[in-house]
Amino acid sequence: MHTETHAILFVDSDSNQLQSLKRTLREFRDKWQLHYAEDAQQALEIMQQAAVDIVVSETQLAGMPGSELLKEIKLHYPSTTRLLFSGQAMRPPAQEVVHHTHQFIAKPCSSDELINILHRVFHLRSLLSNPSIEEMISSLGTLPSLPSTYQQMITALQSDTASVQDIGKIVAQDIGMSAKILQMVNSAFFGLPQQVASPERAVTLLGIEAASNLALTAGVFSQLEPDVMKEFHLEQLWQHSLLVSGLVQRLSQAAGMDQQQRQLPIMAGLMHDLGKLLLATHNSAEYRRIVQQAGRDNAPLYEIESESLWCSHATVGAYLMGLWGLPFSAVEAVALHHTAEEQSRERLDCLLVYAANLLVNGFKNTRYNDYYSTERLEALLTADEFSKWRSITEEYLNGKAA
Repeated sequence: MHTETHAILFVDSDSNQLQSLKRTLREFRDKWQLHYAEDAQQALEIMQQAAVDIVVSETQLAGMPGSELLKEIKLHYPSTTRLLFSGQAMRPPAQEVVHHTHQFIAKPCSSDELINILHRVFHLRSLLSNPSIEEMISSLGTLPSLPSTYQQMITALQSDTASVQDIGKIVAQDIGMSAKILQMVNSAFFGLPQQVASPERAVTLLGIEAASNLALTAGVFSQLEPDVMKEFHLEQLWQHSLLVSGLVQRLSQAAGMDQQQRQLPIMAGLMHDLGKLLLATHNSAEYRRIVQQAGRDNAPLYEIESESLWCSHATVGAYLMGLWGLPFSAVEAVALHHTAEEQSRERLDCLLVYAANLLVNGFKNTRYNDYYSTERLEALLTADEFSKWRSITEEYLNGKAA
C-alpha cells in the first residue's frame, strides 16, 4: 500500500518570502516535512536526499527559471506534484507551464488559500494506492483526442472564417481537449473570480490566438493511435461520455438547477470516464489484461480495475483533474460516479453524474443489472422524481438513437 510522506519543498530566491512561509506553516511542522531552497541547485540537492510529494517553486530563481526546475523534476521525479508560484504577470499560456506544471498559483496568495491547495493535493494523493499509476498520471502533459475531432480542431484553427464559438463546440465534444483547456483557463494566469466549468466558455476566454498557440505551437493536443482506439473501443467511450453529459444537463434542469449550477456536473459527466482513456493510452498492456478479464468474468470494468490496480478509472480520472486544478466538486463527482453508498441529496452535483451514468448504462446493458441497480437512486428520490428521471432518460436516449 502506498504511504505518504507529506513532504513539501518550497523554492524561492527571496529569503524574506521563505521566512514568511516558515512562519505561516509553523503549525504544520508536526504533520508535514517542510523543506526550503533558495535556488534550483539547492532544490535538486534536497530532492536527491529526501522523498518530496509537492514542489512549490517561484518563477524567478537564481541560476534557473522555476519552469526549468519543474521540467527537471518532472523528468527525474515524475510522481511529484509541481506547482508554480509567481507574482509577475505572464502572457498566457506559456508552453513550459502547459507541459511541466500541474497548477499555477498567483501571488499574492493568502496563507489560507495556499494551505487549502496543499491539503487538496494531499487528499488527492491519498486516493491512489498504486505508485506506478500515480507516477504515470503526474507525468502527463497532454491527453489524446479522437483523430476526427483533432483534425476538425486543427482545420478550424487554420481557417480564417472559424469563430471562437465554432472552436468551443469542437473542444466541448472532446474529453482530452476540454480537460486541457479548462486546466489553462482555471489557472491563475487568468485571475478569474470564479472557476470555469464550460469548455465553450473556456475557449471564449482563451481566444482564438491563444488556442492556436496551444494546439499548433505548444503541441498541447494530440490524436489517438488508431490501433489503441480500436482495441479499447475509445470511440464508444466518447459517445458514452457525451450521452452522460447530455443527460446530466437534462436531469439538472428537471431538478431545478440554474444554468450556472448545472455547469460543473455537466463537465463532470463529460469527464467521468477520463480514467479509462488514461489507462488505455498510458498503461495499455495491463489495461488490456483487465478488459479481457472483465469480459471473461462478465463483470463491470471498475470492479476488475480495483482488484488489479488498487484503484478504478473513476479515481484515476479524478486524480488528474484535481492535479490540474479543475473545480473540486467536479473532481469529487467523477471520483464517486460508481460509488452508490457515497451518494446523497446534499450533493446533487455528484448524484446527477452517478444517476446519469447508471441510467445510461442500465438502459443500454442488460448483462450487468446487479451492478446497475437503481435501488440507491430510488431511495434518495421520491417516487415521482425517479419516474420523471427514468422518463427523461428514455426520451433522451431514444431521441439519440433515432
